[in-house]
Amino acid sequence: MGAFNTLHLQAPCLACGAEIALVLQFKYAENWQYEYKLNDQLRWNSRHPRSNDGKPGAAHVVISAISEDCPVCKHDGDDYLIHVYNDVLTSIEPDDQRYNFFDAQRDYVVLAE
Repeated sequence: MGAFNTLHLQAPCLACGAEIALVLQFKYAENWQYEYKLNDQLRWNSRHPRSNDGKPGAAHVVISAISEDCPVCKHDGDDYLIHVYNDVLTSIEPDDQRYNFFDAQRDYVVLAE
């Protein structure tokens, strides 16, 4: 997978329902093992734009993410969507497959410029 970023939050495990420290791995903005929380501003590399996935300033982007294994039940990671508004990580939801990241050939879809 190479370099990626992580989003840390408290949420229920989709398998066992236990409230856990959920960690989502994603590739968007500058991928440099940055650790984020909800409502954090994404970091972009203006000096070396090729280090970025995507472009800064989009009004609404949805990112494909995968969770790390549940520390309680050891369930394998689940797929999630991360919503980004104006470069701020605003919310997550389980991936319901409504976005086709395969056809987009990237791990994010820009919904509004």
